[in-house]
Amino acid sequence: MDHPVNVEAVKLQQHLTLLKEEYVKLQTYCNELEKKCATASDEENGKNSFVQKLIRIIGNLFDKEQYSDIKLKLKDRDVNAHKFVLSARSTTWGVSSLDHIDALDWTDLKPEVGLKLAEWVYTDKIQLCEGDEFTLDLMKAAGRFKLESLVTKCEQTLMSTIGVRNCVKFYTAADEIGAKALKDHCSSLISTYWDDFTSKDFDHMSAHVLFGMFRAKTKHPLHSAIRLHREDVVFLYLVERSSEVGGLY
Repeated sequence: MDHPVNVEAVKLQQHLTLLKEEYVKLQTYCNELEKKCATASDEENGKNSFVQKLIRIIGNLFDKEQYSDIKLKLKDRDVNAHKFVLSARSTTWGVSSLDHIDALDWTDLKPEVGLKLAEWVYTDKIQLCEGDEFTLDLMKAAGRFKLESLVTKCEQTLMSTIGVRNCVKFYTAADEIGAKALKDHCSSLISTYWDDFTSKDFDHMSAHVLFGMFRAKTKHPLHSAIRLHREDVVFLYLVERSSEVGGLY
């Protein structure tokens, strides 16, 4: 039987390896951004000068009445917006078309999340320093509106802070919106610390998602479901194997 200290050392080593992999990915991403910024700077006075001016103009239009033809309704205020900017960012705003409406209802979002999302739409700039819960809420909102690059920024921020105690929660959120990078990162952590989790860690997870995780992480998903006292997952397992169970009678 492995000594507890050795087991923990292996887990920590696997966790460290995962963090190193994410660091390399982020470093590569930063290098690519530096190249793009350098190229944009070199071309600023060349053929792309119109593009540079247009970007600055759009950034300055955030929450301005000038040219505004639509409102973003938050719980505590309305934000002046522009249909052409929204359309350039995404075709998914919860309505069939922006053409014949004068407002988007964002009152289900936390006001600070809605405001930060709107600001990013115009400026493409964001600083995520409000904590994991805020970043997670922003990522969900970005996923809802198919703002893939903002989802990616949120993923990268969250991956730098994820640990054993919150990786299951973030796995669930990533699965809901299809944030693959974050989901894969959390999945690796869950695999490393699988035997350390209790039923409480999975209380918030739906039976369908948890069943899929059991099948991916263990050879005996039924045993895992019973160990964690998840009768709903046991039921899904029996339904899936109903033809085999029926053959026994």
